[in-house]
Amino acid sequence: MVALTETTLPVRFDSETLQTLGHYEYGKQLGGQISIAHPHHDATRRCQFSYVVEFGRRSRYRLFRVADEDGAETTIADLPVDRPAYMHSFAMTRRYLVLAEFPLVVSPLQLLLSGEPFIKNYRWQPERGLRFQVVEKDSGRRIATAEAEAVFAFHHVNAYERGGELVLDLVTYPDAGIIDQLYLSRLRAGKPVDAVGSLSRYVVPLGTANCAAQKHQITTTAIELPRVDYGRVAGASYRVVWGTGNRQPGNFLDSLVRIDVETGECAVWAESGCYPGEPVFVAAPDAGNEAEGVLLSVVLDGRNDRSFLLVLDATRMIEIARAECPHQIPFGFHGNFFPTSDGGLTLRNAHR
Repeated sequence: MVALTETTLPVRFDSETLQTLGHYEYGKQLGGQISIAHPHHDATRRCQFSYVVEFGRRSRYRLFRVADEDGAETTIADLPVDRPAYMHSFAMTRRYLVLAEFPLVVSPLQLLLSGEPFIKNYRWQPERGLRFQVVEKDSGRRIATAEAEAVFAFHHVNAYERGGELVLDLVTYPDAGIIDQLYLSRLRAGKPVDAVGSLSRYVVPLGTANCAAQKHQITTTAIELPRVDYGRVAGASYRVVWGTGNRQPGNFLDSLVRIDVETGECAVWAESGCYPGEPVFVAAPDAGNEAEGVLLSVVLDGRNDRSFLLVLDATRMIEIARAECPHQIPFGFHGNFFPTSDGGLTLRNAHR
């Protein structure tokens, strides 16, 4: 297994023991200095899609694929860029890959010479706006560039094709100030943290090379760390997203939410003094429809100074079971579920 973050090299580890197995090194032809935290898997093409950022006198985003069968790496497209944007994730539909360039950008020369921590070199430049770059998976052609007003986001939720347009759902913030809220010194000081955003939908027309993206807010319910029924709906039309919520502003992540992206209807799980981590959806073995299964979350129980694994009915958001832990488990991000050979349950949670 390979864990990808905004690092120079991904880290390989054993999915059973979590023992680290060294770095996974991309081939020299891919190059780049920074990888992405959220690659996409295309079950039809039997490959993983991702990209790296190559800093230089003329920087570029390099989109590529890695074959499931033999790990062969193939460059799909090189997109030149003057000031690379901070992008934690990207979007995938059945036919396209979409980069969302937020106006949090960096000068490669400053990055090289400043001596500052990586993220400190990025600057918020809202006058640049938000730019979507749409690339065809199979040909590597950039088929559209769409612009919208400036926002920031960490996470794409899902994207899909609808007639002659693309629909992209993201968890957005008005600016990049959320990064400053998440510094460890601020968290340790107990200062208020609103680590949730708005569930926003962008519609990108595909008829012209340069166009405007239309935006609307799906719901007023705050959400972050979004998850969908990925195996069934990744890159396709969908209805349900789960995530962490925030009932009390400034109270970090204090609930789990289920949102119908078509109606905006929301269901919530919350318990006083409890702070859930990112929900992980596990489809029922005999699921016939989207979102049939359970939701897993590692929850910090602040009242009893320990953690537990929560199991919810993913549709009704009603507790099915919990497994108590005798101590606290550090907050983690982007965990995954892996079935074991004996039919048991294993949740891998990536701590940062």
